[in-house]
Amino acid sequence: MFNTISARQIQREYKKVLQQANKSKKPLVVMSNNKPLGAIIGLDLLEKLQIEAVINEALEEYKAGKTKSISTPEELKAEFKEIDRLARLK
Repeated sequence: MFNTISARQIQREYKKVLQQANKSKKPLVVMSNNKPLGAIIGLDLLEKLQIEAVINEALEEYKAGKTKSISTPEELKAEFKEIDRLARLK
């Protein structure tokens, strides 16, 4: 079960609430009138979720065949040159 916190408590003790979110490594569900309004997460958990999203996106691209295999330093260098060229066009 998630830890819960009242919206009023956030107003009164926002620093303490944020410290609790960072310390607990789990979301804090914000409640108002016994109804969930949203959640507060710590920075470590946010970073973890962002990394997981990038990994999932990369896996989907791999499964869809949208990735390249680079097996030599020369191929890598050529790929970086192409990326640099495309970036300069924008």
